[in-house]
Amino acid sequence: MIIKTLLFTFVIAILLSFTSCRNDLKDISRIQIPDTIAGQFITNGELYYSELGRTKVRIQSPVINNYETSEGFTELPEGFNAEFLDENMEVESTITAEYGIVFKKENLMRARRNVVVHSLKDNEQLNTEELIWDMNTKKIYTNEFVKMTSTDKILFGDGFEADENFENRTIKKLRGEIMVKKDE
Repeated sequence: MIIKTLLFTFVIAILLSFTSCRNDLKDISRIQIPDTIAGQFITNGELYYSELGRTKVRIQSPVINNYETSEGFTELPEGFNAEFLDENMEVESTITAEYGIVFKKENLMRARRNVVVHSLKDNEQLNTEELIWDMNTKKIYTNEFVKMTSTDKILFGDGFEADENFENRTIKKLRGEIMVKKDE
């Protein structure tokens, strides 16, 4: 991938050198390579988040791009599956999404597009288009539309907040509740 990018850049630079002899700074800035080229490309990789020597989260992704810029971030452009583990290394809850990005400096992970949070303990599921996990405050939240499904009801709202174990949940701007009949 990096060889293709360099080759493409080289060909563009050669073509531009034959078509123009002026040094307009606006034109030059448009063709410069951005300084956010991934330093590491990982396929079918796993990331681990641990605290005090105990693994708390395991993240699996088909593609992991690690950027060593001044901000420092890791991008999961083809989606991910994150498993939140209890003290016995058992999965308590999961988050899946079609895109993810981890900001190292801020200790923040942002999930986008078709985000699904599933609590295995309570058998509840949250669906939204964006979810943020703040590792400093140990909270997950969104201001986007959410749908919360449990065994007996479905809730809708505009915003959500919970701790990272998907407990102590709050749905903001609750818009509706649908009771689900259990089959007898």
